[in-house]
Amino acid sequence: MVYFVSSNEHKLEDMAHGWKDGPTPLRVLRLEVPEVLSSDLDIVVREKALAAYRLALVPLFVEHGGLFIEHLNGFPGPLVRPFWERLQDRICGLIPPGVSRAAWVVQKVCYCDGRTLRVYTGSILGEIACERRGDEGTHWEPMFIPAGQTRTLGQMPRDERLRCSASAEALHAFRSDIGL
Repeated sequence: MVYFVSSNEHKLEDMAHGWKDGPTPLRVLRLEVPEVLSSDLDIVVREKALAAYRLALVPLFVEHGGLFIEHLNGFPGPLVRPFWERLQDRICGLIPPGVSRAAWVVQKVCYCDGRTLRVYTGSILGEIACERRGDEGTHWEPMFIPAGQTRTLGQMPRDERLRCSASAEALHAFRSDIGL
């Protein structure tokens, strides 16, 4: 038995949707878990899983991601949440005309059972839109256009958005590894 830990309703809904074909329903623990501030996504997700385990004392997994913008030298990376909270839609305007809008998303799932700590990674390439488009997803998703697409993640219905998400790739790797 393994639990997904998050206090973010959008993440909980997306993870439950991605888990729906599993042999058991997704078990959820709604916990506010402290997140370390680091530009290293592996450190952030590992520390988050350890903190969650200390609170719950059950096998669990957490998810954390980063938005890496080429023009900003990979910033904000895993610091996307505080970055978003301060700038929101103005992120699009941080990239001047004529400059590469390339970006990539990396999502990590970390499993912890008190003895084992395993990290699974998913990533997608894309670019930052010139303006926010759509209302689906969380935070920055209405500003990110996956490579090969013309719409932002925020313009895609949940099924489509999750099919081309880095989170789905990381979740699939995790589920394959533990046999769920």
